[in-house]
Amino acid sequence: MVGAGPAGLTAAYYLALKNHSVTVFEKLPVAGGMMAVGSPSYRLPRNILNAEISAIEEVGVKIKTGVAFGKDFNIESLRSNGYSAIFLSTGLHGSRTLGVAGENLSGVFDGVSFLRDVALGKKVSVANKLIVVGGGNVAIDVALTARRLGSKAVTIVCLETQAEMPAREFEIKEALEAGVEIVNCFGPHRFLGKNSKITGIQFKRCTCVFDDQCNFNPQYDENELNIMEAES
Repeated sequence: MVGAGPAGLTAAYYLALKNHSVTVFEKLPVAGGMMAVGSPSYRLPRNILNAEISAIEEVGVKIKTGVAFGKDFNIESLRSNGYSAIFLSTGLHGSRTLGVAGENLSGVFDGVSFLRDVALGKKVSVANKLIVVGGGNVAIDVALTARRLGSKAVTIVCLETQAEMPAREFEIKEALEAGVEIVNCFGPHRFLGKNSKITGIQFKRCTCVFDDQCNFNPQYDENELNIMEAES
């Protein structure tokens, strides 16, 4: 197995139950994939996750962490070491860029990397005034994690109305209760900065998120612009 996330661990567990010898290779220093480095510990307690992973190891699955596919090993080296079948379960740890001017300024980062760094115990600098762009569950997790790390003013800005937000209703409620402000129906027009450091975002009014076929196709009124200050 290449990848110790939900798919790799599940496949490894059931193959081990069928008396196959299974080894899972994981590039991160911990097993669990996005369960370990995507979901914050307040949402998925690590003792529960670690207990599940231990149960998988107890049926005979070997997990090797800190080894990267394509760098430390490849398909040919696995086959030469006697592995007769290979299952690739590398997951989806990447983030998409917005394609908005200024998003390469210092202080602009993607949510997946932020949550991963926090989960791995890396030093993360969190600004007092933080804007989170997006209205899904990852956006909520970033906002609540930032609040827990000391950000005093956290604002989520998203295209959707609150009823349309893809985040779960209880998560939206949790964010509001934690003092996170949510601004609906605006999308980023451009990131503003000074000396290569972000100072804010200029937003444009989103008039519609989906088209008549319910496809994601946001429409904007660029005559209605709004600037919000931010340190990150």
